[in-house]
Amino acid sequence: MIWETKYVGNIWRVQQGNHDSGKVFEKAVRAPGSRLIIVKDGKILLSREKRRELGGKVDFRLPGGKVFDTNEEYVKYLESGLDITQASRTSIAKEGLEEVGLNIVADSLTLIGVDVLGSTCEWDLYYWFCEDFTEDADGAQHHETEADEIEGSVWVSFDEAKKIALDPEQFSESRSARMLLSYIANPHAN
Repeated sequence: MIWETKYVGNIWRVQQGNHDSGKVFEKAVRAPGSRLIIVKDGKILLSREKRRELGGKVDFRLPGGKVFDTNEEYVKYLESGLDITQASRTSIAKEGLEEVGLNIVADSLTLIGVDVLGSTCEWDLYYWFCEDFTEDADGAQHHETEADEIEGSVWVSFDEAKKIALDPEQFSESRSARMLLSYIANPHAN
């Protein structure tokens, strides 16, 4: 099926495709995101963020962010033919410093998996395992746009991380909760 872009926003674009059956399909496409599962001394690092899209609710999350800031950057990268996985690896190492104040060597990260959202909404999340890092002397380096969102981070035991991930009132990003629970159930698979 050939997809035609019908709408382009800053983050999302909507595409339509005509199927051989005569049916018209639509999908929303967004640049991928990345998340970190950071482990040290048997504990996992979670960030606490005030989520504007959730009405200002404070939420636990895996540290992470967008691989590309705009739809335009994402499309240009796709057109270049370069590897999206490598772009994710590079951007998530930067997010580690920005969100939780950790210097992460991108090449030390292990890809745990990619969560593909679905067929009518294309928004992949790349999940990276990290245990090789140093704490930055200056701490988290928040962007001005994030300074009022990030409320800090906390190291929690695997059991506590499991309890938090199972509670949608505390951890609302269900895709990341599922990946975190999978990691907790079998940490040596990575």
